[in-house]
Formats: sequence, structure tokens, C-alpha cells
Amino acid sequence: MACKTIITHIQAQAEMIIARGEKLEQELSQVCKERDELLQKVREQQEQLREMKAEVQRLQLAVSLGGDTANKNKSRARINLLLREVDKCIALLTKAE
Repeated sequence: MACKTIITHIQAQAEMIIARGEKLEQELSQVCKERDELLQKVREQQEQLREMKAEVQRLQLAVSLGGDTANKNKSRARINLLLREVDKCIALLTKAE
């Protein structure tokens, strides 16, 4: 009789463990789904942030070009610097060929 009780007890524990394992698998699946959704949101927000930063730079350039003499000189200097960098890149690409 004692053996039968032990076996019954072990079976009940095994069923509880299996049920708990299945529940944990479901929870894991849900958490993974939520994580994927959050990662997608982060990617979207990072892209939005990049777009906004670019827009801010464009607006700052527009304001500086339309502003006072100091801003215009600063803008011209920045544009000249960018043009020199582009020229250097073109020269490097030409040498590479």
C-alpha cells in the first residue's frame, strides 16, 4: 500500500511540474512577444529621433542663413568646411580608381 501511495504522490508532483512548465512556456512566449514589440518601438523612435535631428539641423541652417551677419559668416564657414571635406572625399575616390 505504501508503494502505491508514493507512486500516486510522485505522479501528482510530476503532473504539477508539467503543468507549471507549460505555464512558464506560455509566459515566456508572451514576454518574448512583448520584448519584440518594444524593440520595434525603440527602432521606430530612434528613426524618428534621427529625422528630428536632421530637421533641427536644417532649421538651424535656415535661421543662420537668414539671420544677422555673424550667423551668416558662421554658416558660410561651415558650408566651406563641408565643401572642403567633399573635395577631399572626391580626391580620395579619384586616387582609388
